[in-house]
Amino acid sequence: MWKKNLNLKCLQSPEFIVLALLLVINAISIFGFVVFTLNPSSLARWPWAVPIYTVSYQVFAQLQIVVAFVAMVTALVRHCGRQWVLCFVLITLFSGASELVGTSFGMPFGPYSYTDLLGPKIFGKVPYLIPLSWFFMSLPSYWLGVKAIPISKRRLSFVRVPLASLLLLSWDLTLDPAMSFLTPFWLWGEQGDYYGMPFSNLIGWFVTGLVLMIVLEVLNASKWLSKIPGEFLGFFYLLNILLPFAMALFAGLWGAVFVTLSIAALYLGTLYFSERQIARGLLTHGASKHF
Repeated sequence: MWKKNLNLKCLQSPEFIVLALLLVINAISIFGFVVFTLNPSSLARWPWAVPIYTVSYQVFAQLQIVVAFVAMVTALVRHCGRQWVLCFVLITLFSGASELVGTSFGMPFGPYSYTDLLGPKIFGKVPYLIPLSWFFMSLPSYWLGVKAIPISKRRLSFVRVPLASLLLLSWDLTLDPAMSFLTPFWLWGEQGDYYGMPFSNLIGWFVTGLVLMIVLEVLNASKWLSKIPGEFLGFFYLLNILLPFAMALFAGLWGAVFVTLSIAALYLGTLYFSERQIARGLLTHGASKHF
């Protein structure tokens, strides 16, 4: 999916340095979750950890989003100039509006509300950081969709766009269980069958993702996204999924782990099939020219 040999110079770029910081934050968060949240008796053994643990959820959760956003913007500014700004405005406005409607009327995600752990909120309902997270995860999800369906014919958008939206949804398949079932970053107004979350949330996520991917498709975002090193976009996507996936894994939420891995397998299968088809097309093209 990415270059076989990673470019060491690329790994030393500013965006990769910020990405390394994100990895450290994730590692500390996973460590704290496993050692203290899953084993509260550890706090009694190590009293020095109590004040740190008390503020860790709020600090590290907000820091994770901010650092991820800084990493993505660093890559965009360095490689794409200002071409991404319109997509940023449209995606953050639409996702923010969707979240405001959701927290106010229960549509399209179902009834829910955010706690104060993610910081200040828009109109007291949606943390300002939330639209930023929709933006920075929409880009690598769309890029992965383009990698699997790279042919530029518009008629193939009906495959690329839903696939990219499904990849964005796969983030939520562990994010929601991790952040609302295992920890109280947002609370559901009704108990659903998927770790306390109603299935309407998954539908809402997929539909919202479809709109965001359509925005990226219509504005031809693949043109400027292709200027960003693929290693960065791929690692960025995986690192943001790592934290909630690891929390679900260590907590034994096997259903969430299974469906996330299933989407990953579906994507890799699609990518493999696509690359095989392209290779055959290139071979055919080359043979016809030779004869």
